[in-house]
Amino acid sequence: MNIKYILFLLLFSLTDFSKAQLKFIVEDFEGYADGSKDLKENGVFTFGNIDAVTDSKIHEQNPNKHKDYLGQRALKIEKKGKKDFGGWGKGIGLNIELDPQKDYLNFFIYIPPANENYGKDLSVIKIELQEDDNGDNVYQKEQDDSWTYIQASAGEQAIGEFSNAYQGNKKWELVSIPLTKFKDANPGGDDIFNINYKQGKLFSFIISFVCPQGDCKHLKEKQVMFFDFICFSRGKLVSGLAISEPPSASQSDYCNLGAWSKEGNDANFTDIGLVFENNFKPECEKKLGVVHFFQPFATDGGNKQNHYPSEDRINKVINEGYIPMITLENHFVNADPNMKQPNLYSIVEGHFDIFFENWAKQIKQVKGTVLLRILHEFNGNWYPWCISNNDKNPKLLIKAFQHIHNIFKAKNVTNVKFIWCPNSMSIPQEKWNYIMDAYPGDEFVDYLGIDVYNGAGEGAVWRSFRKEGIENYFILTQEISVKPLFICEVASRERRSSESKLSQNKHEWIKQMSETLKSDMSKIRLLTWFNEKETFKINSSSDSKNAYLNNIMKDDYFKSGTKYVTPLIN
Repeated sequence: MNIKYILFLLLFSLTDFSKAQLKFIVEDFEGYADGSKDLKENGVFTFGNIDAVTDSKIHEQNPNKHKDYLGQRALKIEKKGKKDFGGWGKGIGLNIELDPQKDYLNFFIYIPPANENYGKDLSVIKIELQEDDNGDNVYQKEQDDSWTYIQASAGEQAIGEFSNAYQGNKKWELVSIPLTKFKDANPGGDDIFNINYKQGKLFSFIISFVCPQGDCKHLKEKQVMFFDFICFSRGKLVSGLAISEPPSASQSDYCNLGAWSKEGNDANFTDIGLVFENNFKPECEKKLGVVHFFQPFATDGGNKQNHYPSEDRINKVINEGYIPMITLENHFVNADPNMKQPNLYSIVEGHFDIFFENWAKQIKQVKGTVLLRILHEFNGNWYPWCISNNDKNPKLLIKAFQHIHNIFKAKNVTNVKFIWCPNSMSIPQEKWNYIMDAYPGDEFVDYLGIDVYNGAGEGAVWRSFRKEGIENYFILTQEISVKPLFICEVASRERRSSESKLSQNKHEWIKQMSETLKSDMSKIRLLTWFNEKETFKINSSSDSKNAYLNNIMKDDYFKSGTKYVTPLIN
């Protein structure tokens, strides 16, 4: 009974190369340093006879490490001692949408050739998805479901027949398992696979190894295997020419460029684009298509509106060859913390109509189209208009968005386009914070947006661009496929001096972002860098600036100027 034969069955009976769409990443290990330091912080655990560490050496010879799913780091699993049971897992505890009839669990696995007898003790593999049915953030057998897939050897005779498939194997292999093959292995719970945004959380992902002989004294005490890129997809995960490459964008796909920077705080809006572009001259003369700036109600600490968008300054942006994107922040900046800020209730009740009417009047005079983003990042917990700060009621967000939209419509403002923009991750991750419950409707939304940050907030764990962005990208492209999708804000921080030099750094993150936008997230039509807060700036290091230069500015997939933006907004 050989684990290599078991994996052969997994690989060749469950994997094909039909089209699929990535929808949620359990773990890609890109934010980890070598060793075990980051495992607990990121929810990775081991039990029994298994130890785990993060390993970057296994991928260091990979020439496509920025382009494919394997990336730069993997999880190294070591079996030690004579115990007959062990495994590893990842705690998740999130409401994600899994369809047991359409979705697949995928992961990559590698067994070094030196471990050709590795599987004689670990000949049964159990993959378990623990479901927190009652949402109490604790897995209890009496109350929650456990969905398992078990793959065992078919017998000793089969080992010789298939041994050549893994003899001297030096390649990673992709395992893709339909969720239809997972069975309820626990009498608790409701016996229904309902891991979704409204019912059961995905509590943990676990892989267990069992020695059926009962004791493993005859076996080696140290054996090794590697795992990487555990994810869920709609349909079987598809690869490119190599097994670990994501599918390429279609010939019709492209991405425009934009930026925001501190020059916007002084109303020098035209300088935003010029300053950002100058970072890459003379090596690249590519021009941005969109200039992004933020406009709150007021900035003087009071509650009287004094911060209009200024039609003259917006017209200058247009005359310089850019399209303006304005984020209307309906709050008062620099105000006393005790001062009551506008919330969704006060907007819906009309207390700030005069503010929005003044905005409508200003924008109507602009000689060109204005992209207007309102109530952005509503699925976070940091703005007064966030759902979490408004009785956890997404319907209020819908009413407020529609209310603002209707004010502009009543003023006959025909040159404005509205952007509805959630954050890439809902915080907190709760049933009431599902983004589609806050969608105002096609007639009120012209474009979809999403904000993607790596390392925003104190103590935030490091996440790859693909891991941070793919979940809501999947939802938006599936649920509202007719609307163009923009990334209205994106940035990554630099690694801190206290963090391991073996960890992924910002310039590697940027390279992977470029490749992801040309593969799994190829329907993004605008990438707008948030060029502020020293560590987020594109030139926070020469390596980061050069990564953006070589992988974005010099790449023809990312378009210059407004040529490709204009057809989207007219």
